[in-house]
Amino acid sequence: MMTKALKGTMAAAAGVALGLTGVTAAQAQDGEDAGISAAGNVTLEEGIRLNGDTPEGSQSPEATMIGLELADGETRTVYCIQLQVGLEQDLIHEERPWEDIPVEDLPMVLGVLVNGYNGDNAAELLEAAGVAGEDLEGFSADQVAYAGTQSAIWSLTDGWVLDSADNADVAVQGVQDYLIANSEPIDEPDFEPYFEVDDAEAKTEGTTVGPFTVGTNFDEITFSQPEGATIVDENGDEVTSFTDGQQFYVKFDKAETATVKLVTDTIIWTTPAGRTFVPVDGEGADVEGQRLILAEKHTSEYNAEIEFDIAVEEVPSESPKPQLPTTGASLTTVASVGGAVLLAGIVAMVLMRRRAAARADWGSDA
Repeated sequence: MMTKALKGTMAAAAGVALGLTGVTAAQAQDGEDAGISAAGNVTLEEGIRLNGDTPEGSQSPEATMIGLELADGETRTVYCIQLQVGLEQDLIHEERPWEDIPVEDLPMVLGVLVNGYNGDNAAELLEAAGVAGEDLEGFSADQVAYAGTQSAIWSLTDGWVLDSADNADVAVQGVQDYLIANSEPIDEPDFEPYFEVDDAEAKTEGTTVGPFTVGTNFDEITFSQPEGATIVDENGDEVTSFTDGQQFYVKFDKAETATVKLVTDTIIWTTPAGRTFVPVDGEGADVEGQRLILAEKHTSEYNAEIEFDIAVEEVPSESPKPQLPTTGASLTTVASVGGAVLLAGIVAMVLMRRRAAARADWGSDA
């Protein structure tokens, strides 16, 4: 007996290259995984010079306000996470996972970043820390908010102890104390984009198969309807976008084995805070220098065409089907009268990270 069973395929090694500067559709070549790369130039603005101590002795570092300049012209707020290591301002910086960063307590650092200064919340942070009325000695609220957040980070990564010797330092100390007292450790975010579909609950009714459940960390993926089928919701209404946790059905035009292809139109992606960056040389190799951590999340919309397939194939049944007591016909056969049983395969798109990309690629547009 031949019955229709679940059989899925991916579009030809489909992948996504996703960076802070843009998204491009890509394909894996010879086993090389498509993935994330992100890089940028460092920009500096004057900050507040702090006084204090580390296990290595007294220090007077400046909490210089650092930004990571991206190819699209946007500059994002970042912080130093190694007080004793010099900043390589003139080098490109590329993203690296936490496991490649020689810094302890990054979960708590990210907890501080989530509550700390992210580039546009200085007044709110100083108010929450109870230092909005302090004499800032000519420094701006942004400088104090940044310095307080940077000082809190150094206290975690380098054992830094701030000496509140003047009014500006008192305000900085207040911000630091507030952040340490009100922050909880946060695990490394999932920076690798993924999209997958669970077919565990999929059943067939006529030419409609589902439900399938989307699992993704993209905010939204929009797509064009495929030939030979329509993507619909539980009410049979047309669906043209996917979000995490969404359920959908595939309504085939004909009751026959088939493959339908979905092509994305746009991808909306939120870059999370906590991404870490290292300086690299002209060959893309890591250079000893200050590691930086991204302080703000931001959402962007990208144009990216990604193809993936839903395949329906006929394969031999692996186990006997239940028999009707009067006719001996299998339940599958009865269900197939008037039309083939259609079961759509799992849609899986594995989007993996490429740890090092050529410098020429990081600023490309898709």
